[in-house]
Amino acid sequence: MPKQKTALIASLCALVMILMFGLSFWLSSRTYRSDSQGIVLPSELDSQAVIGAQEAVFADENAVRIAQIEITPDNVQQVIASLSRPDAYSCAVSNTLYWQNGNAVLQCRRYVREGADRIEQLDSSGTVSAVTLFYDGRLYAWSAGATTYYSGQAGAFSPTEQAMLPTYETVCTLPPEQILDAALTEFAGQPMIRVSAMQDGLTAEYVISTVTGLLYSASFSRDGVRIRSIQTSVLSLDPPHDTYFTLPGADAPIFS
Repeated sequence: MPKQKTALIASLCALVMILMFGLSFWLSSRTYRSDSQGIVLPSELDSQAVIGAQEAVFADENAVRIAQIEITPDNVQQVIASLSRPDAYSCAVSNTLYWQNGNAVLQCRRYVREGADRIEQLDSSGTVSAVTLFYDGRLYAWSAGATTYYSGQAGAFSPTEQAMLPTYETVCTLPPEQILDAALTEFAGQPMIRVSAMQDGLTAEYVISTVTGLLYSASFSRDGVRIRSIQTSVLSLDPPHDTYFTLPGADAPIFS
């Protein structure tokens, strides 16, 4: 019984940790504002300008797809959906939340492979503090170094919400009437697709890389006041190692 109680307590703590983290983000992104005006452009943020050999493959395929196409609000969702993109990769995500006279940066790393999605939350020193793993409709969560974990149905709680990361699919599923503008442009020396939209009372701007087909950045404002900006950085297009998808106490990845 003591061991069972310990495991149960650890599992409940993991669930509370997830809920509190999500709640803090919800409050920060929807309630607080910044005095800074306008939307942060990706060119103002750190980014990777060098295209690696793996990225070049997707870049070449996508260059053919968008050649001779004038991207407009009417066709941008179809164009983005048609881009080639990796099904396994790792990336870093930086979320900046703004409120009056201040801001906070929340960082995480994301690993995707074979339908599994691992989100690592990082503390202020860049050390992993908590892990959430999604696979086959289930959610697994544990604190860094823990030997037990919480397990349950993921339900509506998705990997992108845990990473606080909209994706290219976010743009593709927007009601078409919400899209205000769309165009092919360039950031960090790479061709990108910029999409502006009205979403949940916010002015949103998404930038999709035509090199990888993945989201490059996003930003949100209300009444001209910036409330949130997101920057992603692709770490690798190699399939992440098995250990990233192995639960505490297990010997094999969750998809084996």
